[in-house]
Amino acid sequence: MIVPDVSRWKSLGSTDNADMYEVEPGVLAVVPHERCVDTAETARQSVEFQHRHWAAEGRGGGALIFVDRIRDQHAGARQVYGSLPDPGRVRGFALVGGTVFGRAVASVFLGLNRPAAPTKMFGDLHAALAWLRELNQKGGG
Repeated sequence: MIVPDVSRWKSLGSTDNADMYEVEPGVLAVVPHERCVDTAETARQSVEFQHRHWAAEGRGGGALIFVDRIRDQHAGARQVYGSLPDPGRVRGFALVGGTVFGRAVASVFLGLNRPAAPTKMFGDLHAALAWLRELNQKGGG
């Protein structure tokens, strides 16, 4: 399981099922609560949190999502992630996971939905961060 070291990241707050951090300008980390269930409501909270953050910053950016910590993701959550993110604000989602189950959750999500923002699975935090930085450079952030 990929467990993020959040000690160097700025805590921004929480939703009902995840803690939010600023990793660096243009990159957020969504760290789900251990063994959480992602529903349409928690997905909406996450996306709206990100929208508010990027609006306050006057920029767009991407998010690292630590999928190993998710126990289950409802179809409603996948629908929200597929339709609600504003591509003008949310540049991409880097799904970071190292367990078989975490990668399965991400694969189901990517296989069943066409996300509103570029979304890619990573087994390595550094590669995920590099990808988001590249998206930010292309997006002007």
